Amino acid sequence: MNTTPESITDAYDLRADLSGIIDYLRKAAENPKYQEEVRNDSIFLNADVLLELKSISSKKYDTKKLVAFCEELNDSYGGANYLSCILLIRAVMNHVPPIFGYNSFSQVVANSGRSVKAVLSHLENQARPIADLHTHMLIRKKEHLPSKQQIDTYKPSFEILIQEIIAKLHEEKG
Repeated sequence: MNTTPESITDAYDLRADLSGIIDYLRKAAENPKYQEEVRNDSIFLNADVLLELKSISSKKYDTKKLVAFCEELNDSYGGANYLSCILLIRAVMNHVPPIFGYNSFSQVVANSGRSVKAVLSHLENQARPIADLHTHMLIRKKEHLPSKQQIDTYKPSFEILIQEIIAKLHEEKG
Protein backbone atom coordinates (compact mmCIF):
# COMPACT_ATOMS: atom_id res chain seq x y z
CA MET A 1 0.00 0.00 0.00
CA ASN A 2 1.48 3.31 -1.07
CA THR A 3 1.08 5.68 1.89
CA THR A 4 2.62 8.65 0.10
CA PRO A 5 0.31 9.47 -2.81
CA GLU A 6 1.84 11.51 -5.59
CA SER A 7 -1.41 12.54 -7.22
CA ILE A 8 -5.04 13.05 -6.30
CA THR A 9 -5.87 9.71 -7.96
CA ASP A 10 -3.33 7.96 -5.74
CA ALA A 11 -4.85 9.68 -2.70
CA TYR A 12 -8.34 8.45 -3.62
CA ASP A 13 -6.98 4.92 -4.12
CA LEU A 14 -5.31 5.06 -0.71
CA ARG A 15 -8.53 6.30 0.89
CA ALA A 16 -10.46 3.40 -0.69
CA ASP A 17 -7.90 0.89 0.59
CA LEU A 18 -7.96 2.37 4.08
CA SER A 19 -11.76 2.45 4.15
CA GLY A 20 -11.85 -1.32 3.65
CA ILE A 21 -9.36 -1.85 6.46
CA ILE A 22 -11.24 0.51 8.77
CA ASP A 23 -14.54 -1.30 8.02
CA TYR A 24 -12.92 -4.63 8.79
CA LEU A 25 -11.52 -3.35 12.10
CA ARG A 26 -14.90 -1.92 13.12
CA LYS A 27 -16.65 -5.18 12.29
CA ALA A 28 -14.08 -7.22 14.18
CA ALA A 29 -14.25 -4.93 17.23
CA GLU A 30 -18.05 -5.11 17.36
CA ASN A 31 -18.49 -8.82 16.74
CA PRO A 32 -16.28 -11.50 18.34
CA LYS A 33 -17.92 -14.14 16.11
CA TYR A 34 -16.61 -12.27 13.06
CA GLN A 35 -13.12 -12.35 14.58
CA GLU A 36 -13.39 -16.13 14.96
CA GLU A 37 -14.57 -16.55 11.35
CA VAL A 38 -11.63 -14.49 10.07
CA ARG A 39 -9.20 -16.42 12.29
CA ASN A 40 -10.54 -19.79 11.08
CA ASP A 41 -10.18 -18.65 7.47
CA SER A 42 -6.50 -17.92 8.10
CA ILE A 43 -5.54 -21.42 9.30
CA PHE A 44 -5.21 -24.58 7.26
CA LEU A 45 -5.75 -27.26 9.91
CA ASN A 46 -8.56 -26.74 12.41
CA ALA A 47 -7.11 -25.55 15.72
CA ASP A 48 -9.06 -28.16 17.73
CA VAL A 49 -7.68 -30.99 15.60
CA LEU A 50 -4.16 -29.64 16.02
CA LEU A 51 -4.65 -29.39 19.80
CA GLU A 52 -5.84 -33.00 19.91
CA LEU A 53 -2.80 -34.11 17.91
CA LYS A 54 -0.53 -32.22 20.30
CA SER A 55 -2.15 -33.89 23.32
CA ILE A 56 -1.52 -37.46 22.15
CA SER A 57 1.45 -39.29 23.55
CA SER A 58 2.61 -42.41 21.80
CA LYS A 59 5.10 -44.98 23.01
CA LYS A 60 5.77 -46.07 19.45
CA TYR A 61 5.95 -42.75 17.56
CA ASP A 62 7.31 -39.31 18.39
CA THR A 63 4.78 -36.89 16.89
CA LYS A 64 6.91 -33.79 17.53
CA LYS A 65 7.86 -33.35 13.86
CA LEU A 66 4.31 -34.05 12.68
CA VAL A 67 3.00 -31.38 15.05
CA ALA A 68 5.70 -28.97 13.83
CA PHE A 69 4.73 -29.66 10.21
CA CYS A 70 1.09 -28.87 11.03
CA GLU A 71 1.94 -25.71 12.98
CA GLU A 72 4.19 -24.49 10.17
CA LEU A 73 1.47 -25.33 7.65
CA ASN A 74 -0.97 -23.13 9.58
CA ASP A 75 1.63 -20.36 9.85
CA SER A 76 2.44 -20.56 6.15
CA TYR A 77 -1.22 -20.59 5.18
CA GLY A 78 -1.96 -17.59 7.41
CA GLY A 79 0.95 -15.74 5.81
CA ALA A 80 -0.21 -16.60 2.26
CA ASN A 81 2.93 -18.71 1.70
CA TYR A 82 1.15 -21.27 -0.44
CA LEU A 83 4.29 -22.75 -1.98
CA SER A 84 5.39 -23.70 1.54
CA CYS A 85 1.91 -25.09 2.22
CA ILE A 86 1.93 -27.58 -0.64
CA LEU A 87 5.46 -28.69 0.24
CA LEU A 88 4.48 -29.18 3.89
CA ILE A 89 1.41 -31.20 2.89
CA ARG A 90 3.71 -33.46 0.87
CA ALA A 91 6.17 -33.70 3.77
CA VAL A 92 3.38 -34.91 6.07
CA MET A 93 2.26 -37.46 3.48
CA ASN A 94 5.82 -38.81 3.30
CA HIS A 95 6.25 -38.75 7.08
CA VAL A 96 3.18 -40.59 8.43
CA PRO A 97 2.87 -44.00 6.67
CA PRO A 98 4.53 -45.97 9.52
CA ILE A 99 1.71 -44.91 11.86
CA PHE A 100 -0.60 -46.91 9.58
CA GLY A 101 1.87 -49.79 9.26
CA TYR A 102 3.08 -48.96 5.74
CA ASN A 103 6.15 -47.56 4.03
CA SER A 104 4.45 -45.19 1.58
CA PHE A 105 1.41 -42.97 1.50
CA SER A 106 0.13 -44.77 -1.60
CA GLN A 107 0.01 -47.96 0.52
CA VAL A 108 -1.91 -46.09 3.22
CA VAL A 109 -4.44 -44.96 0.63
CA ALA A 110 -4.73 -48.39 -1.00
CA ASN A 111 -5.38 -50.11 2.33
CA SER A 112 -7.86 -47.61 3.76
CA GLY A 113 -11.59 -48.17 3.92
CA ARG A 114 -13.62 -47.03 0.93
CA SER A 115 -14.64 -43.59 2.25
CA VAL A 116 -11.26 -42.76 3.75
CA LYS A 117 -9.55 -44.03 0.58
CA ALA A 118 -11.60 -41.61 -1.52
CA VAL A 119 -10.59 -38.70 0.71
CA LEU A 120 -6.90 -39.59 0.99
CA SER A 121 -6.68 -40.31 -2.76
CA HIS A 122 -7.26 -36.60 -3.28
CA LEU A 123 -3.96 -35.92 -1.51
CA GLU A 124 -2.06 -38.73 -3.23
CA ASN A 125 -3.37 -38.10 -6.74
CA GLN A 126 -3.50 -34.31 -6.77
CA ALA A 127 -1.56 -32.67 -3.93
CA ARG A 128 1.52 -34.86 -4.38
CA PRO A 129 1.92 -34.13 -8.12
CA ILE A 130 1.49 -30.39 -7.53
CA ALA A 131 4.11 -30.48 -4.76
CA ASP A 132 6.40 -32.55 -7.00
CA LEU A 133 5.94 -30.04 -9.81
CA HIS A 134 7.03 -27.18 -7.56
CA THR A 135 9.85 -29.19 -6.00
CA HIS A 136 11.43 -30.64 -9.13
CA MET A 137 10.73 -28.19 -11.95
CA LEU A 138 13.75 -26.17 -13.01
CA ILE A 139 13.51 -22.39 -13.16
CA ARG A 140 11.77 -21.01 -16.25
CA LYS A 141 11.27 -17.67 -17.90
CA LYS A 142 7.73 -17.44 -16.45
CA GLU A 143 6.82 -19.11 -13.16
CA HIS A 144 3.46 -19.74 -11.52
CA LEU A 145 3.02 -20.08 -7.79
CA PRO A 146 0.24 -21.98 -6.02
CA SER A 147 -2.70 -19.78 -5.05
CA LYS A 148 -4.99 -19.94 -2.03
CA GLN A 149 -7.69 -21.52 -4.21
CA GLN A 150 -5.30 -24.31 -5.23
CA ILE A 151 -4.37 -25.03 -1.61
CA ASP A 152 -7.86 -24.71 -0.09
CA THR A 153 -9.03 -27.79 -1.92
CA TYR A 154 -6.75 -29.95 0.29
CA LYS A 155 -8.01 -28.67 3.66
CA PRO A 156 -10.74 -31.31 4.16
CA SER A 157 -8.58 -34.23 3.02
CA PHE A 158 -5.65 -33.11 5.16
CA GLU A 159 -7.87 -32.73 8.21
CA ILE A 160 -9.27 -36.25 7.68
CA LEU A 161 -5.70 -37.56 7.40
CA ILE A 162 -4.75 -35.98 10.72
CA GLN A 163 -7.95 -37.28 12.33
CA GLU A 164 -7.12 -40.78 11.06
CA ILE A 165 -3.64 -40.45 12.58
CA ILE A 166 -5.20 -39.39 15.89
CA ALA A 167 -7.54 -42.40 15.75
CA LYS A 168 -4.62 -44.78 15.02
CA LEU A 169 -2.58 -43.39 17.89
CA HIS A 170 -5.57 -43.75 20.22
CA GLU A 171 -5.95 -47.39 19.12
CA GLU A 172 -2.32 -47.97 20.05
CA LYS A 173 -3.07 -46.85 23.61
CA GLY A 174 -5.94 -49.02 24.26
